[in-house]
Formats: sequence, C-alpha cells, structure tokens
Amino acid sequence: MVPGARDAYMKNLKIGSISDIPIYLNFTLILFLPVLAWLISRPEQIDVYAGVIEALAGHSIDRAALESGDTPLVIGAASAVGLMVGVLVHELGHAFAARRYDIVISSITLWIFGGMARMEELPEDWHIEFWVALAGPVTSVLVSGVFFGALQATPADAPVLTFVVGWLAVVNLSLAVFNMIPAFPMDGGRILRALLARHQPYATATQRAAGLAKLLAIFGAIFALLNGAPLLVLISLFVYVAATSESRAVAMRELLKGFTAVDLLSKDAPTAAPDTPIDEFVERVFAERATVFPVVDGDVLVGVVTLDQAREVPSGERGATTVSDVMDRDPATIGPDADAFDVILAMNEQAVDRLLVVEDDRFVGLVTTSGIVSVIQVLQGVGPATKPDPEPPEGYV
Repeated sequence: MVPGARDAYMKNLKIGSISDIPIYLNFTLILFLPVLAWLISRPEQIDVYAGVIEALAGHSIDRAALESGDTPLVIGAASAVGLMVGVLVHELGHAFAARRYDIVISSITLWIFGGMARMEELPEDWHIEFWVALAGPVTSVLVSGVFFGALQATPADAPVLTFVVGWLAVVNLSLAVFNMIPAFPMDGGRILRALLARHQPYATATQRAAGLAKLLAIFGAIFALLNGAPLLVLISLFVYVAATSESRAVAMRELLKGFTAVDLLSKDAPTAAPDTPIDEFVERVFAERATVFPVVDGDVLVGVVTLDQAREVPSGERGATTVSDVMDRDPATIGPDADAFDVILAMNEQAVDRLLVVEDDRFVGLVTTSGIVSVIQVLQGVGPATKPDPEPPEGYV
C-alpha cells in the first residue's frame, strides 16, 4: 500500500466506491481476466481442483457435468470474478484497519498482481504497520471460512455451484498464505519490517526486509527457470523490483525528512502575465532558457504555459494570441508546507515533471524534477544534516 495523490488515472477504470473509497480496475487486470478465466476452465485445472473440493465437501462431484459444453467457461468466468472480489475484500481489510488509526485511504486499485490500497501517508509506527498489514491475510482467511461453510451446505446435485464455492474457499486461503511470504510487496514483507522496526530504525528495518525479499526472488526465479514456470519468473522479477523500490523510497524519505516543498523550489522561476502575446512569450523562452512559465495575475496563479502550447499557435497569429488563450488553467499544484517526499510522490502519481507551489491561490514557486535531483545529490554527498534555513521566496510568509 502506498500513498496516493490523485485517484483518476488514464490506465484505470473506476467501477464504483465502497465506504467512500473509490475502486479502480487497472487495464492489466481487464486484459488478464479473460485469460485467467480460460486458465481455470482448462480440463486439467478443473480435474485437480475437483479432487481437492471433493475432499473438503465430503461428497463426490459429477466431473462430466463440469466439463460438458460451455460449462468450463462458465466456471472459469465465475471463479475469476470471484477471485477478484476476494482480492477486493482483502484490500478492504487493509483499508478499514488503516482507518482505525486515522489513516486516509484514497483509493483501491485491482490489477494483474492483486490489489493496492493507497494510503495518504505511510505509517512508520511498527505497531500500526503490523496490524494494517496483517488485516489483509486475516480477512482472506475469514472469507475462505465463509466459503468453506457455504460448501458444506451446497447440495451434491449442484456440481458447478459446489466447484465454484469450493474453489473460492481454497483460493482465498491460498491468497492469505501467499501474502504472508516475507517479501515486499506482499503483506508478509511489511509484517517482517514492522517486527524488525521494534528495535531498530525504520530505514534499517526496510533494508533488511528488502534484502530478504530480493534473496527469495532470486531463488524463486532460479526454481522457476529450472522447472519451466514462466509465470513464477515474472512474479519473482516483480518481487525483486518492488523490494528494491521500497528500500530506495524509504531511504529517500529518510534523506528528505524535515524538508518541505519550499526547500525544493527552483531559484528564480520565470513567470508570465496572462496578457503576454505568444510571440513575446516565445522570445522569453529563448532568452531565459525556460520552457515552462507559471502564469500569474499580480501574485495569483491563474495557470501555466509551456513552449509546446505556444508552438500550436500558427506563426501569423502569435501577435494577436495571448498566453491566457493557450495556458493550462488547472495545473498540478501543492502547498508550501507539504513534506518533500510527498512532493515526489505527487509528481509520480500525477505523471508530471513539475509542481507549482501555491498558498491561498498565490504563486510561491516551482518545483521541478531536476531541482529535486540536485537536492538529493547534495544530500547524498554530505549525508543527512540539519535542514537548511533558506531565504524564503519574496512575499512568502
């Protein structure tokens, strides 16, 4: 689970909300669901699971009925959708546990590797992280128990219903067990970090938990290659990358602790007035070697204009066209007191390379990716230190 700054994404489809938490489907899951349904419908898969379900139900299942006509596809579709509902309930378990600690959940997204409950802030209290992480697997075990109970009441002469209910009992339990693997981004990795963080710094606990996750990923990939399991190779690669990303993110947050958006401001960010003609704006672009200009009216931010927007204006019309005619009137902004790491997250979430810092509609300054990189490079060179007390931008209180 990671913080979120914006809930609408080009690659996500909103399907509704639960308890005021927006629910999204990622395009990867939309593409994978039919594949998952087909995989479940394969005769060999149905046969294997039917044996397990018979043992749980205490009675036999009519295998011929499961494999007749389009029944396998119906089973596959129902089971795949049921699995995604189980994943959603798993994430809701995290979400409701987080709310108990006053952590805001901005959205839940279902994608090819499961689900993600996005938190507005990451708890560094080991006790909070432990219970929030554990809530997901516990919820999945409870869901599995509900389906197991339903399986006992399912009549023997309803083979399709028996199979789907039994399959969901098995797969939700498997989901809980899989998530307890001590490797990021699974819940087990976060539980391990929480336990390690009881007696050591959070960043150190993260590095150690991430190190174990990467080791497990390497062994998993080797096992998968030796046994011809391409999906396990992909999962192992995902775990390795996620563990590396988690470790770097926590290290960066530790490095930037105490810094705010004001500390990341680019020096002397150029601005443009809304009535500036485009031809004059283009001249300023070349003269000031800048391609992005916040548009301010007095000291109030009204938009942002870029060189690309100016280029769309025909050369013969640039004298009569002003910046206000082409500017973006709803640019990405953030408050001056926002945590520096939250600034980075917001830029990543919104897929932008800059954020305008605004207080009460008044333009304070501009934060850019290159400016953040410069700050990080300096801090990495000198190490974490007392936050500098730079001279604030003119007019900033």
